[in-house]
Amino acid sequence: MASWKENRLQVVLQASREGIWDWDLVKGTIYYSPRMCRFMGYRKSEMPNFFQDRGEHMDLASVAAVDKALRRVLQEGEDLFAVEPRVKTKRGDWKSFRVRGTPVRDGLGKVTRIAGSLINISKRKEAERQLAEERHLIETLLDNIPMNVYLKDEESRFVMANLPTARKMGLSSAKDLIGKSDADFFSDEHARNARLVEKEIMASGGGVEDLTEHEKWNDREDTWVKSTKHAWIGHDGQVRGTFGVTIDISELIRTREAQEKVTSQLNAQNHLIEEERERLRLVIDSVPLHVYFKNRDHEFVIANQAIAEWFGFSCPEELYDKSDRDIFSKEHWRKTEADEKQIMELGVAIAGEIEKEIWGGEKETWVMTSKYPWRDSEGDIMGTFGVSSDISDLMQAQSDLRKLASTYERKNREMAEELELAREVQQALLPDEFPTVLGGGATMKFCRLYEPARLLTGEFFEVLPLAPDRVGFLMGEVFDKGVRSALIVSMLRGLIEKEIASAGDAGDFLTGINVGLSHLLLGAGHETKATAFYGLVDLTKGEIQLSIAGHVNPIAVFDDGVRQLVPPDHACGPALGIAENSSYGTVSAPLSGFRRLICFTEGFQSTSNVEGEEFGVTRMLEEVERGGDLDRVMERLSEVVKNFAGNQKLENAICLLGWEITR
Repeated sequence: MASWKENRLQVVLQASREGIWDWDLVKGTIYYSPRMCRFMGYRKSEMPNFFQDRGEHMDLASVAAVDKALRRVLQEGEDLFAVEPRVKTKRGDWKSFRVRGTPVRDGLGKVTRIAGSLINISKRKEAERQLAEERHLIETLLDNIPMNVYLKDEESRFVMANLPTARKMGLSSAKDLIGKSDADFFSDEHARNARLVEKEIMASGGGVEDLTEHEKWNDREDTWVKSTKHAWIGHDGQVRGTFGVTIDISELIRTREAQEKVTSQLNAQNHLIEEERERLRLVIDSVPLHVYFKNRDHEFVIANQAIAEWFGFSCPEELYDKSDRDIFSKEHWRKTEADEKQIMELGVAIAGEIEKEIWGGEKETWVMTSKYPWRDSEGDIMGTFGVSSDISDLMQAQSDLRKLASTYERKNREMAEELELAREVQQALLPDEFPTVLGGGATMKFCRLYEPARLLTGEFFEVLPLAPDRVGFLMGEVFDKGVRSALIVSMLRGLIEKEIASAGDAGDFLTGINVGLSHLLLGAGHETKATAFYGLVDLTKGEIQLSIAGHVNPIAVFDDGVRQLVPPDHACGPALGIAENSSYGTVSAPLSGFRRLICFTEGFQSTSNVEGEEFGVTRMLEEVERGGDLDRVMERLSEVVKNFAGNQKLENAICLLGWEITR
């Protein structure tokens, strides 16, 4: 009858057509099948114990991986020994293997042997390395070309963009742009028009090329771009969104308007193929610039169709293995090779250089060119790559461009100074210190936390001391942007001062502010709205009044628990500034049982995470229930909402106003 060992080996051999091994940890011996010996290039009698003597036959990463896998089996009780090491064969070359083994334990649970199979995966590992190289190549190109490349989904939200696109939007990385749309950066008019164009493209499955777009921003000077946009078609043939390529032509447009001399032809195509090789080819052939990669011998190894045609060839393949020596005059190729040698030696790019091309005495052209060191994924320099565009027709306008650039730089500086002054004025108007209210054997103290999300914002709050034992408190939010929101907040502060006489009745106070704001907005010809929550506390009477104008309800802490207040309908009205004849009621309630009240803005609770889920009131209630000092509770609310948003930049301010009563 066959021994246990023979039966086990027989089972393993039947279950696998690859190399088989059986390591006896007690005796220190190991069995290899003939196929495994052939993998390693050893005779059976020569085969070392690769697992036991791994430091002599594996690279450092593989040794660490085997150590970890053995520790899990021997010490942590796992039933699978799995690792993919690189092993040096007898010939001295390296091969990658997929190793799987099953441990055998004695009656005390100690592992006495491990047996399993081994599969050669060297080709797969090499394919993975090549794919990583190609991915690195496309990322290098996309993040260095002087143009914006992006993909948007069906809702016109960014799902992919290169680094220049993110920087154009004022962000530090492309990841910060994902999930946002044009509405987050441009004016409402421009975002709406761009959305209509993208809807038409997705509906028709076509696209637009060489489109000049006038970009209107919320917080900066207008810009112009040349755009190419097409439908993004998935492998299933369905439209998944749009993709586009844009290049900034603002200075060219301004020069053309001033001198009627500047012309631009900046068009591009974008890519939509998920496989890395096809995506790289699509991008290179679609950009309206001359794109190329050269090896260390200055020979073209990758080029797009545009540069091939520029050099007089019908396709990029005709350009490969050639250099500038085969195309330009001696004077020109000497300079280009000197530049490329410097880039490869120092690893420093030459960006935005105006270059005069001399074509063997036949003609002269001008290009704007940028050249960079071409590095592999390990950081070693393989050659150079560059992008250039024809600017021959623009050289005549060079001096005028300099003058215009100086003028616009001065204007931008003046505008930035004015906006900063407006921000300082707005922040100075927010109260930093609050009165302590005493009465009825109780003390009432206020606390606030305010972190604006933009330079100029629409959040506001006030504490109105009406008597030593009475105080009013107001929180609001203007639903507008930038300077307009700051101006409306200033109007509201004036109206608050004007209506202070009626602040003893919550409903009358909001009604008076609404009449004043409606008159001001109607006279200015501007439509917007402002929500507000006003409360009045009388410690001597032990009473609180509330009135709400479209604002989110506050969170209250009572002796018996924490909950969001829900005032009756007669104490709730529409937002301020919408209708002059709107009136606001008042609800009164005893202060008994009241401990704390925290007011907040709609923007705070509607903060979204990367999945689009809102923060919501439930999470706020959970945090408030934890208790602690009021100022620490509000700090925790700020920390929690920031963690919830993740790496995204908060779109709305963190604005909290709270009070607590001690008896």
